[in-house]
Amino acid sequence: MKKHKSIIPYFIILLLLLSNCKDNSKKQVEESNVEVQPKVTTLTTPNNNEVSIVKEDNVFVIDQTFSKEDDQKNIIGKPVEVDLSTTSGAMLSAYSKYNDDYTVFYKTLENDTWSDWVELKENDHVENPNRKVFSPQNLKTSVQKVQFKSSKITKSEVIFRIYTFEK
Repeated sequence: MKKHKSIIPYFIILLLLLSNCKDNSKKQVEESNVEVQPKVTTLTTPNNNEVSIVKEDNVFVIDQTFSKEDDQKNIIGKPVEVDLSTTSGAMLSAYSKYNDDYTVFYKTLENDTWSDWVELKENDHVENPNRKVFSPQNLKTSVQKVQFKSSKITKSEVIFRIYTFEK
């Protein structure tokens, strides 16, 4: 006669395991209903070149729209405040979905003195047909503000990112 092993001990172990499992489904629903909103500020320059700033952890994301010229035919955005004093440094990069021929520049305010305009060169090492990517630049911890300008009106915004490094 063949001996059959009872499945009852296995069934009991399975029930014990299942009873010790927490039901996180309610908690997950509660957590998913909580939205964490990043701090967003939208400013408008006198010549209607809008800038949106989002600060998330170690990154400032600055969406700059270059849509209007001022009286001197400049296409300049509003200065953006950045506090880099609590960092060990920062790096500025940029990209746009507008691939036409134009150049973007930036200048920084340090110790209440503005720098000259610096060209952000197009990055030759990045091949993306859907984006114009600019080479990164280092920023000093003494930078208080940064301002951007374009050589011509752009059809879409230019996204500037300032990555900060922990001390």
